[in-house]
Amino acid sequence: MSKRFIDRVSFYIQRRAHNIQLRDLLCGIHRLFLPNPGHSAGINSLQIAKQEDEIFNELTADGFSHLGFVLSESQIESIVSKLNNIECFNTAKASRPVVDLSNPGNDVQLAHYTRNSLAEFPEIVAIANDSKILNVVSKYLGVKPTISNINCWWSFGSRESAKEAQFYHRDMDDFKFVKMFFYLTDVTADSGPHIFVKGSHKSNKLTELRRFSDEEVVESFSQEKITTLIEPKGACFLEDTYGVHKGQLPLKGNRLLLQVQYSYKPLHVEDYRPKKSALVENMKLDEYINRLIVSK
Repeated sequence: MSKRFIDRVSFYIQRRAHNIQLRDLLCGIHRLFLPNPGHSAGINSLQIAKQEDEIFNELTADGFSHLGFVLSESQIESIVSKLNNIECFNTAKASRPVVDLSNPGNDVQLAHYTRNSLAEFPEIVAIANDSKILNVVSKYLGVKPTISNINCWWSFGSRESAKEAQFYHRDMDDFKFVKMFFYLTDVTADSGPHIFVKGSHKSNKLTELRRFSDEEVVESFSQEKITTLIEPKGACFLEDTYGVHKGQLPLKGNRLLLQVQYSYKPLHVEDYRPKKSALVENMKLDEYINRLIVSK
């Protein structure tokens, strides 16, 4: 029986485990076969004022921790400048056509950069390997984490209606995982703020694998639990996106967001082809944590 087959079965089991207690049990079983969490003293790339325990406690209680404005203006400018020199794609179409950002077309809702292109940015690799983040994520997952994805995408404004992840939903990428988000543009109420329902990551309400209406979410969790992230560029938040969330459809303006994902193991839906990179040696990266993103 191949490892790929086992991973596929595991992936589909967790997507059908819609009970929090069952998911916790399955997490405990998986942790037996994964490397123990360690302590990272590595890279301090983010300006995070909060202590690790505070971030961990917020993540555990709410499924969410706002880390503040952790990217400097120079970091943002460097990342955005490099993004301007690479292609992004309309992944909603099977052919994945290149998107012209100066004129994306009204039929284009989102435009994604590729993981391999993003992994060539030393700034992004350093961000993903920030020691404080790795320590919090290791403690939360209970294992040494795997950086299982790096995403960056544009959400375009003035579209007719929301699509896909612009509706409330739960991510079911692995038995347990955490995502770190960065705004690379200023985000107003009209330009597509990220929205998260605090505490929903440990609730058995609305656990089906589908999209949820705003009315369902308010009725199930109350308006007070819904956090809308209206923030300037540079804002960062850590989130267990098994909790209910969405990226609001921008009414006007375009939003650029960077995301790093940490999980137990590789994501079954992804095709990993990490490139050899001098960053592994130069930054003294943990090879296990980064094995899907860059290789030695």
